[in-house]
Amino acid sequence: MMFFKVLFLGEGGVGKTSLLKRYVEGIFTEDMKQTVGVDFASCEVACDGWEATLQIWDLAGQMHFRDLVSYYFAGGRAAIAVFDITMLTTMDALEDWISRLFNAEGEIPLVVVGNKGDLRGVLPSAHPFISPEVGRRFAEKYGAPYVEASAKDGSGVPKIFDHITRLLAERYPTPEDSPPLFG
Repeated sequence: MMFFKVLFLGEGGVGKTSLLKRYVEGIFTEDMKQTVGVDFASCEVACDGWEATLQIWDLAGQMHFRDLVSYYFAGGRAAIAVFDITMLTTMDALEDWISRLFNAEGEIPLVVVGNKGDLRGVLPSAHPFISPEVGRRFAEKYGAPYVEASAKDGSGVPKIFDHITRLLAERYPTPEDSPPLFG
């Protein structure tokens, strides 16, 4: 079995932990507490006969943790970069997150996620939303797939992990190609 360290990045409050809990545990909690430093989860994934275990590192997004979490990039083999579709500043901040990650680990496989898609029909139409097209264009800058998701209703969440699994399977098709987990 191959093992891969996958990083969840993005500003605080965008729903990284909620997306992870929705995927791994099948739950959503309205009053999720902010991540302090880093949290972990693991799951087994498969794609066309290829199997691996993902060790997912959920990195705190608050500014006061920024320098600390950069140390956790080491050994990351893929990343899921998350923004909140209701807050343009969170997508703008991903530029810095992705830049710091790529400077530390090279251009590793990446999936860009616009979270909180369930709010499109709830918030007033005058509320500024990041459109799926803008999200796709942002992801294209990094050669990454784009997924609009909702941790609350679960839409799009499996697609995030399908993409990350396929990207890892393409880059590391056999155990011999797989790097050490922390090397």
